Amino acid sequence: MPIFLTPSSGPDVLDREIESTAALLRDLRYLRDHRAPSDTMLADARVLSAWSSELRMVPCLRGRPAGHPVVRDGRDAVTSPLRVVALDAGYVRTESRFWLLGAPAAGGGHA
Repeated sequence: MPIFLTPSSGPDVLDREIESTAALLRDLRYLRDHRAPSDTMLADARVLSAWSSELRMVPCLRGRPAGHPVVRDGRDAVTSPLRVVALDAGYVRTESRFWLLGAPAAGGGHA
């Protein structure tokens, strides 16, 4: 995802991206070494119900998040780009967080 720097941009714009990317890298390394997220990693994961595949010029999911810090419960939303998809295990890792997958939308949830 591009970062747009403007003359008024402070270092916090890049700091947020660095933190987000560092968290993703930690999760990817953990998944490489352990093949699945730990219970602690999934403890704060949000549930995405009625989900289906979605394209935003990058793969993502559309669904109804619960417990999201910004999106109101039950409101339709699209995730950030998918980075790890584990349908059989019931989770995905997007650029911003883990999602536990609830029931897919009617008509299936396959890409």
